Amino acid sequence: MSVQFRRGLLCLLFMLSPWLATAEECAEWARWQAFSSRFIQTDGRVLADESEQHYSTSEGQAYALFFALVANDRKTFERVLFWTSANLAAGDLSARLPAWQWGKRQDGSWGVVDANSASDADTWLAYTLLEAGRLWHEPRYSAYGNLMLANIRLHLIRDFPGLGAMLLPGAVGFNLNDGGARFNLSYYPVQLLRVFAKAEPTGPWNELIVNSLKLMRAATPKGFAPDWQAYVPGTGFIKDPVLGANGSHDAIRVYLWWGMLAKQDAAASGLKEMLYGMNKLISNQEVTPPLNVDAQTAAYSGNSPPGFSAALLPYLATMKNKRALSLQNDRLIANETAGLIGEEARYYDQVLTLFGQGWMERRFSFSPQGQLLAQWNPSCSAKK
Repeated sequence: MSVQFRRGLLCLLFMLSPWLATAEECAEWARWQAFSSRFIQTDGRVLADESEQHYSTSEGQAYALFFALVANDRKTFERVLFWTSANLAAGDLSARLPAWQWGKRQDGSWGVVDANSASDADTWLAYTLLEAGRLWHEPRYSAYGNLMLANIRLHLIRDFPGLGAMLLPGAVGFNLNDGGARFNLSYYPVQLLRVFAKAEPTGPWNELIVNSLKLMRAATPKGFAPDWQAYVPGTGFIKDPVLGANGSHDAIRVYLWWGMLAKQDAAASGLKEMLYGMNKLISNQEVTPPLNVDAQTAAYSGNSPPGFSAALLPYLATMKNKRALSLQNDRLIANETAGLIGEEARYYDQVLTLFGQGWMERRFSFSPQGQLLAQWNPSCSAKK
């Protein structure tokens, strides 16, 4: 009798024995299964776009890898990793950062549409590979993660006079003519940077944490996060010259990352002081999260998709706002069909929900050092 079979049998016995375990302890992550069936092809490509081009993105690949790790779904992890390396990194993810967009080109062929990298995806990829190596005891993943980290440091970290090291959103297109640059506030999850600092103690990662908090403080005068903010040497942080102070699809992740941060993390209390606006708005107005918020004036407009409510669950839980938490959860329940969120089941709503509800269900959390705490049931953990 194989070890895998014995463990599978033990899992079944636990499920049938209420005095030993509940059925939920061995249950699949239904929402992840629904996402995998709907959005991940058999070759490992994640469908992140419903347009004629059927785009896939490095972000979608990175998030799918993270959720596969949380679900202890190593088969899916391998498929997604292989497709990512083969199609976004010319077959070698250790040698180059992945292209951010792949799909149907104007000439009708399929392949890389935009070869520029996206540092939010790159950091989530590196983090997930490092944590997969640790949790699954697989040196190959750890090696990939460390090499990706070196490429991020080489191509995406830039020192700015008067500020120091910052993470560019991509290798191309975000520098300003006056020596400054544009930054995306959702590209700095502190959890990830903590793990990077442990992996590369002499790297810029701790400095990035400090400087990302400076960025956040400058960008949130009313307690709301914008999508973008700029920095100009000699002037300091300024409103983004391209998209202004609007907070929407990117900024919603700022609340999500902070909400999932371990309360013992040294950055947690400071971020709570900066990001009070959304909690106050939802409490006073009892509204669904707005689609747009001006971070400079606090003016808001539009109704957000249901994924925004999911993204705010950890944030509202950390803020101890039980009523708002209940209202947003009710909205998700009302918008759920067969494990997917939204009438049209869009990719972004699903990944925000996998993050937000997955954390609320304690399927995963993060240690004060940023490490992933995957709540695998030991009796079921070898089933993949």
